[in-house]
Amino acid sequence: MRNLQSSKLVAAFFAALLCASSAGAEPKKLRLGYVGWEVGAAIAYVGLDGGIFKQYDIDVEEVFIRDLFGGGVQSLIGVDFLVGFGNPLGLIQPIISGSDIVSLLAHVSAEPYAMGVSSNIKSVRDLKGKRIGVSQVGGRSDLVARVMLRRAGLDPVKDVQFVSAGFGPNRVAALAKDLIQGAPLNFQFAAEAKKFGVKILDPKEVPIITALLMTTRSMIKKDEETVRRFVKGYVAAIHYFLTRRKESIAIIKKYLSSSEGSAIETMYETFAAQLKPLPLPDKEATQAMIDAIATVDVKSKTINPSDLFDSRFLEELKASGFVEKLYVEKISL
Repeated sequence: MRNLQSSKLVAAFFAALLCASSAGAEPKKLRLGYVGWEVGAAIAYVGLDGGIFKQYDIDVEEVFIRDLFGGGVQSLIGVDFLVGFGNPLGLIQPIISGSDIVSLLAHVSAEPYAMGVSSNIKSVRDLKGKRIGVSQVGGRSDLVARVMLRRAGLDPVKDVQFVSAGFGPNRVAALAKDLIQGAPLNFQFAAEAKKFGVKILDPKEVPIITALLMTTRSMIKKDEETVRRFVKGYVAAIHYFLTRRKESIAIIKKYLSSSEGSAIETMYETFAAQLKPLPLPDKEATQAMIDAIATVDVKSKTINPSDLFDSRFLEELKASGFVEKLYVEKISL
């Protein structure tokens, strides 16, 4: 009996010692770089000001980077994680050259787009061999067009010719003059195009990557557990953003003090509409990025989505039930 009591005392002692050690442990310090103001930065701010990252023993220092993809992989020098999005040329070309940059998650927005076409075009498939007008290679309209073409069974790299035709109004004008035979248009410009006699095919929702969270494979190899905790904190920050509207708007106002309250609320609603509880990459949107780069670098044809993303940490959270526990109501992942 005495031996049993002694064993319990020893076990209790070591348990207390372990708890004391954990409580006294310093949070892991990380540097998070971001550019501009977009959905990824909004989640990062909420994670910082809402104390979400600290709940997972992560102490995050924010670093503003003026030109995210102008510096390419160089933007990751001096920081551990990078959040933002720009022309995918800056992301994929360094990977082709041997860089170990990798994306951990992707914010994807499903946006309605229509294809404006010449009068003799009956379907997107009829655009084979035709000229497609976009803003620029790797731009939003370019990525949208590539998704729409693949859905129609066309190869965006081989079956059509892409033309840099400028923004929406310029593309509408080019369509009206038959300088191009197709162009992706959002609802606003599709309505304007009809006034000029441009034929509009049925609009569809198209997935677009609006932000990426990136790191390097060497960072994962060096400190996988810290990366795991950071991703967990980021997903928890998404939950905070979606479920605490008032608090999240208040945090945004701190960073955008010069903006009007109504504008910030609109910004919040726009970001919230884009967010998914588990920001896994979208296959169509990712393939569109690869297709875009293939037009300027044939080596990108050998790239697979797995070369761009490491989704193991999100998959672990999904399998563990962590996300379901965060939300009161059932949601589709």
